[in-house]
Amino acid sequence: MAKAEDTRKTWLSAVAALVAVAALAVASYVLVDARAQGSGTSLDAATPTASAQPSPGATPSSEPPIERWLVAKAVRPGNVYARPSADARVKLAFDKLNINGYPMVFLVDHTRETAGRVWYNVWVAMRPNGSRGWISEGDVAIYPTTAKIEIDLSERTLTVSRRGLLLGTFPVAVGTPSLPTPTGFFFVNQKLKPPAPGGAFGALALGISAFQMKLPASAWAQGGPVAIHGTNQPELIGQAVSHGCVRMRDKDVLKVSDWVPTGSPVIIRR
Repeated sequence: MAKAEDTRKTWLSAVAALVAVAALAVASYVLVDARAQGSGTSLDAATPTASAQPSPGATPSSEPPIERWLVAKAVRPGNVYARPSADARVKLAFDKLNINGYPMVFLVDHTRETAGRVWYNVWVAMRPNGSRGWISEGDVAIYPTTAKIEIDLSERTLTVSRRGLLLGTFPVAVGTPSLPTPTGFFFVNQKLKPPAPGGAFGALALGISAFQMKLPASAWAQGGPVAIHGTNQPELIGQAVSHGCVRMRDKDVLKVSDWVPTGSPVIIRR
């Protein structure tokens, strides 16, 4: 029994990776780098989402703590509820794929067990920014990430860290004063590759769970989602010129995508 339990724990902590390549239903994009295929088996309800604590009895170390987050990937249609109960108000109905045909993912804040059922409190890519709700363990598979994107709008820089280590800092273009890049805590919810090079989105777009709230939802396709993407105008990098998206040089956004799994947190500050 002990061996079986150890095998179960090892399996639950593993990272499953899936590279999804398919045509998008919208704008003929190609999907890239979707992670976590699985049966929907959950992690332990007491597992923290972002853990920086050493294991009990561990020898103190001078190394910086490693932040880890949990990402939930839909494995079947389900609902995001206002409370951890199937009787609660439904905030969002979701399928295995989002509107662009990309795997539906959420970033987990914390977990709760109610009446023998594990629920995940998650950030959701929907208006208004920062929306959260509850999803049931049976509807999702879980995988971890230690990667994080931080964007400084004043400095117009994007920084990537993983396992507590700085991987790189890049110059970016940001939103105009009238349509600023939204600030807050978000996550990478999709990766979309344009069908042909040379367009306004450059080589790749990393969609994040933020929306341009200065515009009504009806004024922009899909409600005005914000992305970190490449550009065909690299000379504008470092300026405030976008509708809220964060623009990068193509080679830089491709590097960031390689480093950052879907579902990783994105923190944007002024």
